[in-house]
Amino acid sequence: MDIRSIYISHYDKLYRYAFTILRDDDDARDAVQSVFSRLWEKKDEIKITTDAGSYLYRSVYNESLNIIAARQNRGKHHKQYTTENHEEEAPYAHEHALSDDEIGRRIESVMAQLPPQCKIVFLKSRIEDKKYAEIAAELGISIKTVEVHMGKALKIIRKAIGVFVVILCLVAYYREGFVK
Repeated sequence: MDIRSIYISHYDKLYRYAFTILRDDDDARDAVQSVFSRLWEKKDEIKITTDAGSYLYRSVYNESLNIIAARQNRGKHHKQYTTENHEEEAPYAHEHALSDDEIGRRIESVMAQLPPQCKIVFLKSRIEDKKYAEIAAELGISIKTVEVHMGKALKIIRKAIGVFVVILCLVAYYREGFVK
């Protein structure tokens, strides 16, 4: 299987197809790139006996659905946070709130617990707002490895500081314009 020729002949059509589903240029490019990255990684395992186009279109469709699900999940968490914040607060609620300094110390403590490569991947994803494919290319690792590092980082973070502080951090990033 000559992946280069398949890439050249199918990329533009697959990109347009992903764009019709996702309606976002970067997400469409990421979806197609992820499919070709997986195809490259598993080139010795995957045997396409029919038309490569139908296999690629199905793969791009599935990857696009994964991206949509991730968007909805982020939106759900954002909506949940804003709903909770607009509810009437008890007069004593601020007595138990963490100060910005305390939250900062806890975040630094958790970040120090992350393995070095895991920390790099997490920061590139969440702070630099890079896509998994960009991180993989920059670090010379597979997208799957980026996913594994992100999963490990998020597990450690959730365990150490809980989901509430993670949501607070995400909201802070939304407010500061770090996350689109």
